[in-house]
This record gives sequence, C-alpha cells and structure tokens, in this order.
Amino acid sequence: MLHAGDLENAYRYCESIVCKHSSSFYRAFSILPESKRKAVWAVYAFCRTVDDIVDETPGDAGKLLGEFEQSFNRLLQGKPDEGPGWTALADVFGRYPMEPGPFRDMIAGQRQDLSQFRYGSMQELERYCYLVAGTVGLMLLPILTDKITPALREKAIRLGVAMQITNILRDVAEDYGRGRVYLPEDLMTRFGYRAENIPAGMDAPGWRPLFEHLASRAERDYREGLSAHPYYPRDSRASLSAAGLIYREILVQAGVRGGDVFSGRIRVSGKRKTAILLTLLLQRGTWRKPQLLPGSESSLTC
Repeated sequence: MLHAGDLENAYRYCESIVCKHSSSFYRAFSILPESKRKAVWAVYAFCRTVDDIVDETPGDAGKLLGEFEQSFNRLLQGKPDEGPGWTALADVFGRYPMEPGPFRDMIAGQRQDLSQFRYGSMQELERYCYLVAGTVGLMLLPILTDKITPALREKAIRLGVAMQITNILRDVAEDYGRGRVYLPEDLMTRFGYRAENIPAGMDAPGWRPLFEHLASRAERDYREGLSAHPYYPRDSRASLSAAGLIYREILVQAGVRGGDVFSGRIRVSGKRKTAILLTLLLQRGTWRKPQLLPGSESSLTC
C-alpha cells in the first residue's frame, strides 16, 4: 500500500531531477499550482530518464530502452514498477487524462538516436524533433489544460520542435564530436555547407546562411507555439510562455553572435531568466511565488 509520505518523496525525487538538469524548465514551471507542478516534474523525470539511457549507457541502451518500455506498459496496466519515478508518474496518470502515445513516441525517438546519426532532409529532421521534443508538449497538455483542441496540440508540438532545433544549432559541434550530425543534408547542399567542415566553425563556407535558415524556421515555430497562451487556463499561461521564451533566448544570443555557436556554449543567465519570468507574471497579473515541495527548500539549488 502506498503511503502519502511515499508519494510525496516520489514527487520530491522528480523535482530534484528537474532542478539538477534544467534550471530553465524548473523556473518556468515552479510557478504552477501544486498539483500541476508536481505532475510536470514527474513527466520531466520520465523524459530525462529515457534520454539518459541513450546518452549515458550507449553499450546497453537498446536493452535498457526495451526494459524501460516494458515498465511503462506495466504502468498503463495499473502495475507500476517500484521506484519514485514510476510511483509519481502512475499518480499523474491516475489524476489526469494522460495519453500514452506521446510517451511511446518519446521512447521511439530515443531508440532512433541509437542508429540514425544523420538526416537526409528537413522532413526527416522534423519527424525526429517531434519524437524527442514535440512529444513533451503533448505530454503536458492534459496537465496544463482540460480543453484540448487539434489546434492546441499542433501549437504544443511546434513549441517543442522549436526548442529542439535550438538545441541542434547550439550543440552542433558537440554532437559532431559524438558522431552525430542533425543538420539535414538537403539544406547543407542548398547552402554549400559540408558536415565535415563543422570543426572549422565560423570559417566554414555556407555556415551562416544555413544557421540563419534554421534559426528562422525555429523562430516561426516559437511564434506559433507561444501564440497558444491565451487558450490555456490563467494559472498555466505564464509557465508555458516562460519555458518557450527562456529557451528562445538561446537562439537570440546565437543570432547576436552572428551564428557563432562554436566559441563556447551559449547560456541564458539567471538574471535574464528571472527577468523573463517576472515580466510575464506582472504583465498578466498572475504573480505567484515559486513553490518547492515540502521539505525540499534546503536541498535544492537551481
């Protein structure tokens, strides 16, 4: 039998994962009401766990992904595995009308990352971006709103895709060092760029127009995704917008640097994140002091 303390500890575990791995995500969603906030932490923990399987255990990732998917299937059958992540997620599935599809698609996207290291077309890349990032928007929808429409689903996907394209541009050199090139071949050919020139950084012919094209595409997706905020309940709007705008700031900074993502990792300062969040809260009259779960105040520094 699950005790209230066990469930609270499970959510605190999920919160600690968010705090450790994404201060941007943590800041954005910490202003949600408690029920929604804890559910978001559990979803993030699921996504982070499956992502870490691929990044941190490459030799055993295929096997571990299969086991992880079986654990998710057991959760859907009402028999979740032991462990705080599964305990919290099972509670979320019990409290919200969650859709299994996006969770399965996320696992499929991570599995694809084990075998596909290059993408021939923008269409292929868009599909990948949906699997590993657009799905997150769909996972969160039932938590953030009870009025889900096809248009809102598409906007949630577009925001996730924009964030993933931002990741791809920011991490292009790091990914190349890991044997992965997410820049689509058709666009590289169009702009006279070659993946083998990534180590040359800004000196490589064709990089700047390629960067500008992909950044422009991401910006369109950000606009589309962020245009959804009036259709969310009042208590969810600022979090949604903050998540998108804070991540978009990476793209803005890269643009200010003329597409130079090679001279050090682009980071959004804590001051800038706070400014974005406070502006949104004050503009919409939804000020809510960020809340931590009971007992976590002294242990979390995000």
